[in-house]
Amino acid sequence: MFQNLITLLSALFILLLAVGPAADAAEPTAKIHGILINADSMYRDTEKEMAELEGNIQIVFQGQHIKADRARIHLRVRQLELFGNVEIMDSKNTIVGDRIFLDYDNNTGIIHNGYVQSGSVMFTGSLLQKTGDSSYLVNSADYTACTNCPSTWSFSGTTVRAELGGYAYIKNAVLRFGHVPVFWLPYLIVPLKSDRQSGLLTPNFESSEKGGFAISQPYFWAISRSSDATIELKDYSKRGLKSLLEYRYLLSDTSAGNFSTGMIYDEAFAEDPRLNRFRTAEQKNEPLQRWFILYNHYNELPDEGIHRASINLASDLQYPKDFPTETLNHGDSAMENRVSYTRNLSDQHYSIDASYYVNMLHADPLAGNNDAVHRAPELRFSQSQKSIGESNFLYSVDLNLVNFTRAGNAYDDMTETTTSDGAVIRFPKNTCNSPNWEDDPNCERVYDGSYDPATDFIRTGQRMDVRPTLIYPVKLGEGLDLLPKLSYRETHYNFNIDEDPYLVRRYLRTELSGRFNLSRIYGDTVSSKATRYKHEIAPEITYTRLPWFSQDNHPFFGTGNLVDAPYSSRDSVNDLDIGSDFGAQFDYNDRVYDRNLMTFAVVNKITEKRWISDRPEYRQIGYLKLAQSYDATQEGKIAKEPWSDINATLDVRLDSIQTYSIFNYFPYQNVTNSSSRVRLMNNAGQFVQAQLTRQYKITPGQPVNTTNRQEDYTFSAGFVSKYLNLMGKFVYDANFNQVRGDRVKSWAYIAQFKPPGDCMLITFIHDKVSGGDTNLKLNFEFTFDGVQKAPIAPEALDLYGF
Repeated sequence: MFQNLITLLSALFILLLAVGPAADAAEPTAKIHGILINADSMYRDTEKEMAELEGNIQIVFQGQHIKADRARIHLRVRQLELFGNVEIMDSKNTIVGDRIFLDYDNNTGIIHNGYVQSGSVMFTGSLLQKTGDSSYLVNSADYTACTNCPSTWSFSGTTVRAELGGYAYIKNAVLRFGHVPVFWLPYLIVPLKSDRQSGLLTPNFESSEKGGFAISQPYFWAISRSSDATIELKDYSKRGLKSLLEYRYLLSDTSAGNFSTGMIYDEAFAEDPRLNRFRTAEQKNEPLQRWFILYNHYNELPDEGIHRASINLASDLQYPKDFPTETLNHGDSAMENRVSYTRNLSDQHYSIDASYYVNMLHADPLAGNNDAVHRAPELRFSQSQKSIGESNFLYSVDLNLVNFTRAGNAYDDMTETTTSDGAVIRFPKNTCNSPNWEDDPNCERVYDGSYDPATDFIRTGQRMDVRPTLIYPVKLGEGLDLLPKLSYRETHYNFNIDEDPYLVRRYLRTELSGRFNLSRIYGDTVSSKATRYKHEIAPEITYTRLPWFSQDNHPFFGTGNLVDAPYSSRDSVNDLDIGSDFGAQFDYNDRVYDRNLMTFAVVNKITEKRWISDRPEYRQIGYLKLAQSYDATQEGKIAKEPWSDINATLDVRLDSIQTYSIFNYFPYQNVTNSSSRVRLMNNAGQFVQAQLTRQYKITPGQPVNTTNRQEDYTFSAGFVSKYLNLMGKFVYDANFNQVRGDRVKSWAYIAQFKPPGDCMLITFIHDKVSGGDTNLKLNFEFTFDGVQKAPIAPEALDLYGF
């Protein structure tokens, strides 16, 4: 309706002009040749096909809104001349100038003393040529993506050719911070769009004691919509030139992968004392080629299957320490490489995988990997709990087959010695007969070619383990549940040794658990959308017993009496087992746990129900569990310790405070192992966090050496403001009996400056890893497309100072 009225008025206006004199005063509102016009005064010359406008001019044409003090429209050639405070706007761009000549049919023109702005991207110049819908050619121009004035940074150039939504090509580009010139480039290409695009990224700067000063230049390659890569050259003043590659791909919304690699002919590493101690005189100080590979892959397949891959390899064992942010595993005992395929159906699980480990505990950085034990392949099948017919009986089945293999011998030739305090130490046979033989380059491992069941450890073989379970849940009244279980387990071993290579173990396990649940609702119970809290207390008792047990007598399980084995469900395979009478088996599944065990526990939970718009949201804000076990098999021991440690787990997740803590109090040793973290935070992203890790070595029946412990305190904090983000952490070693040097084991802090204009981030990182080098990194991130860079997340601290 409105459009028809405008058309009618425009036709009437044109008709009056046609029958009137050759030049006459016009009405203040009109539509001529599809151009909607409004001005204080309008004059049209029909003979010259020209209209002149003056005062508060408003012109609307093809989605463009034009303002000016004075204008001349040449209808025959379809051109506009605009004068005084000219502004041309469309849905994406704004053009401003003192005088603008516009060919509105071809959308080209010339802007005098003006600028073009798209989002926060702006070009300024004395003469700007509009060469297309979104393309411009500017002489003596300034370019910036900053919203402040004067802009935080800008590029000036003798010529700028720009395509909004594409790229800007700048000749003789001078980077300025404010009004201060910083450096000159003969030619520069910058993106003017938020889409992924290929191009050079800003250089990074780094400095360290071992590597010296380093500068790197990354290049981003937008390969396709689903893949891209970053190619980087980094030049160290002491190490040499390093090439880096990171490739990323997306297979679907839920499937993706990331591959990283790097290579350097390292001159600084050639002088490392740790390396040269194990090299010959001819090899010392000779540079080495170093590299790393880090690959992670996750792919959801159409048949409910999932393919995973995780590869982590390096040229030497020192590499993760020298470049911790590349391999991301500094301090680990091994580098894990794993490939798997899993398929999860509604009640069944199938999987096949292979794991390859690189032993990182050798003193020699170039040590071989023959002693590492790998799992290849490993097959698993699990049948989840399922009803038997129409009865209340449930059953489940677990089946596992695994091959333990390595490149070296099938067993370790071991020897042992007794210390002055009576402790037995077992270690590999070596020419120096020393537990610390690997620290001495003159010592070599000895393989005598004969398996001794009294001392040697079996390290390779095959294991098949099957465990069916029968369950009958019983509900006795409100809140009281009983869960009896009966499971049968049979495990077959085949070892790669000539003496007694076959072993089988069978047993029955009975389990009865009872749980009583008490709960109460707090809060407003009248309003349907009020915030409420549910508090639950659930005491539970679990009794586990092995009524029947059959196991072949074999050195794989050690030489001690099985009754004396200190195995409960909380024990794990650790280094102390090497010196015990029960040896170190393949893993947890080789142990027989909970032979006659009663476990007492009480669980407290607080759940919050709150409403987000019209949708309820549930979250657990508090969790506390206390548990302790009594082992009746300890009754027959001389130094019996039937009561286990008291375990406490606390998890609190509130809006402003979070804590996760695990405490283990050992009543016979009177010490507590602790791992606790507390974080205070606010909605602005500011936080303060403290973390305690205290671990004692616990040997049943023996007092604890309190001086031989790990006790670390980690403090971290983060501050967020408009122009500055600060975050940092340090790890303090509180074991005063052992530390003689620097008590601060590692530290890191990150300072991120956000200058006015939302167009730049300056990130400074200073960190030191445990036992490693101190590194300084400086990175500039410019915004070329008007989209502000996200500030670095607090989780970035986890990459540094570990």
